Amino acid sequence: MSSWNTKTSERMLLLFGILLNFMAWLAGANLLLIGKNLLLSFNDLEANFAPSVKESGEIGVIHLAEPLNACTELKKKAVDGSPSQFVLILRGSCTFDDKVRNAQSAGFRAAIVYDNEDGGSLISRTPGGIHIYAMFISKASGETLKAYVGQNDIELWIIPTFENSVWSVLAITFISLLAMSALLAACFFLRRQVVGRQQRHRPNVRVFHGMSSQLVKAMPSVIVTSVREDEYTPTCAICLEDYSVGEKLRILPCYHKFHEACVDTWLTSWRTFCPICKQVARTRMIYTPASESTPLLGHAGLSVRETTCPLNLQRSYNSPKSIRSSRSSTELGDASIVVSP
Repeated sequence: MSSWNTKTSERMLLLFGILLNFMAWLAGANLLLIGKNLLLSFNDLEANFAPSVKESGEIGVIHLAEPLNACTELKKKAVDGSPSQFVLILRGSCTFDDKVRNAQSAGFRAAIVYDNEDGGSLISRTPGGIHIYAMFISKASGETLKAYVGQNDIELWIIPTFENSVWSVLAITFISLLAMSALLAACFFLRRQVVGRQQRHRPNVRVFHGMSSQLVKAMPSVIVTSVREDEYTPTCAICLEDYSVGEKLRILPCYHKFHEACVDTWLTSWRTFCPICKQVARTRMIYTPASESTPLLGHAGLSVRETTCPLNLQRSYNSPKSIRSSRSSTELGDASIVVSP
């Protein structure tokens, strides 16, 4: 996954660089050679006697002039249809406009004349009567274009000059947006890679938000004072140990009882509900007067003595109340909880 993110980020950065170069080329070039995994630009100079390139530009394929200098009628004619046909001509042996006229007579849509000397300056002629595009390029550019002559999958784009073309302005604006999008995408992938790497090295810690110890200790509790041997001995459902005389039991809102140490640890460190019935321990206890038929703390075999819990049980009360169990002279099944104002 990490290697995939790295490769993707590198590709996005490469695309960003290509788009920036493409923008720079558009600002100073009128010829673009575009193909599969190919993007080249060339500086050119349009002939004054030829029509200016329209704002929509022109797209076509390159053909080599026969003869190469195009000083006589061309043997190879342009084929009608799409895409447009451009002819590449070598400078020299005759005037610029003669070459362009011969290309026009052969049916080509544009004549591209390249210099026959290294380091030659670009020139522009002024005769009239020409109806096709005509431009002059350097020798190095011409030699490069010759390598792609006749390849139908390679397109040559002739676009207007940057200074006078609304199309170029729109193109640069669009490419600028693409470049910004590519940069943002690269930043996103890099950030995701860094975050993912940090998460892989981070220990898997389970966050548990238990009850506060203050809230747990506010629940009522009782102390075991006797255990009847002829009856079933109650057992703590958490530690599975029998209750013994003198042990302190915590009473949850559902009236289930456990060893105080066991249930306190359970509620503060593990879960916030009763281990037996799953009732949430944060639920308020509702106390009703005890009767002979409805024991509140009913568990056979236990007797409890008085203990006090400073818990504010009802919001309607104006002051904290105390809870106490019945005296140890009664069994736990007969115990009751008294709420005193």
